Amino acid sequence: MKLITLKDNTQNQVFALDSSPEKIRRALDSIAGKDLKSLASEKFRFIIYPPFSKELDLKDNDAIFNVDYSDETTPRISTGNIMGFISLKNDIRVNITSRFDLNDKNYFLHYMLQKICNVAYTPRTDAGEDSFFDFLYYLFPGYLNNALKQGVYRAYVTREYNDANVRGPIDIARHIRYNIPFNGKVAYHTREYTTDNNITQLIRHTIEYIRLRSFGKSILGSDVYSETFDNVKAIEQATSSYSRNTRQQIISKNLRPITHPYYTAYEPLRKLCIAILMHKKLSYGENSEHQINGILFDGASLWEEYLNIVLEEQFKEKLRHPNNRTGKGAQYLFKNDGHQNRRWVFPDFMIGCNTAKGQVDSATAIIDAKYKQLNGGLGRDDAFQMLAYLFRFKSKQGFLIHPVKFNETHRASSLTLYNDDSIKLTIMPFTVPEIKGSFEKFRAAMREEENNLKRNLIV
Repeated sequence: MKLITLKDNTQNQVFALDSSPEKIRRALDSIAGKDLKSLASEKFRFIIYPPFSKELDLKDNDAIFNVDYSDETTPRISTGNIMGFISLKNDIRVNITSRFDLNDKNYFLHYMLQKICNVAYTPRTDAGEDSFFDFLYYLFPGYLNNALKQGVYRAYVTREYNDANVRGPIDIARHIRYNIPFNGKVAYHTREYTTDNNITQLIRHTIEYIRLRSFGKSILGSDVYSETFDNVKAIEQATSSYSRNTRQQIISKNLRPITHPYYTAYEPLRKLCIAILMHKKLSYGENSEHQINGILFDGASLWEEYLNIVLEEQFKEKLRHPNNRTGKGAQYLFKNDGHQNRRWVFPDFMIGCNTAKGQVDSATAIIDAKYKQLNGGLGRDDAFQMLAYLFRFKSKQGFLIHPVKFNETHRASSLTLYNDDSIKLTIMPFTVPEIKGSFEKFRAAMREEENNLKRNLIV
């Protein structure tokens, strides 16, 4: 197996070629330049978090990585915001870890996912195969809760009965086998529209599989008032015919995509359940028709949702978080600007909002989350974006929060509008700690950095 280890948001990373450079090149070229929209398709079979939607915050040219072959002896790879594990043909694996993590540790990615998914346990944090598949467990509660918002999945199922209450066509062969001489019963089958079907059974098997893990209680929700706990109970109640011995049979029946026009959120959940239940059988270079080829995380989305949790702890009901991935909280730039023009804006965070006719009229402060590197300072596009937000929402304060490495010297800096001293834009670095010890020490250091951010974020 050939392993290529990369860091996100890093240009011109060199990797060594072995005796089969053409095989490596063909494998890399199969996904180089592809964006998440392409990789989310059945053709590539990737688990992607957040689940792909048409509003996903990625430009058309934002690729998982690009390869420069100008020097044939030392190809160079440039990565963007995407982290994760990728299994390619010719037994080649690519690991893209956070640029803030030491060596093969995944502390920062683990911590953000735990914060977002509201779980807490000590994970395996190396960049090995099993560690990357452990990330699947974080995603299960969110995917489950999102799917159950559409209700418990219902489908027509053929059931076989042998009793006196005939409700469908008689099965002659079964009737002769079971009821001759006649005993008052009739063998028949019927179609039922029920919640106890192949999809809910697949989810139930996944729940029981996770429950057997040491961290199962943390993943499935230990709080009886939590959404995850309620939805797990709903699946358990819907699958009265569950049997642990039918796991392989249920997996086989769920290898095709869900195409139901209403239960759209169940397709990402189905793929995740298959990946969790089959991950011990996945191996790099397998040509299985139903293999999951990798797990990808959009770093920009994770950073934004992570900051949302941190800021909610401080501002609570004063905080509003529009989401351009779902269309939630869309704000218009102009009056009488219909949906057809789509001139919407989605500030990452707004604090102290005054609303009028369903739109935010003004806000005390605007906060923007930036995951990309700002080594050259605030770029022109980012500056214009923040000025548009400040102008639209009559805000005097703007904050741009971005993560930086522990060994980089960054201090908060402020920019004052040229002709109005009352309007200020503050660039606030968030220092990701460099911990060589345990994950628990990293978690404690991150909490201290979160407290520093809250103390410095004066609104």
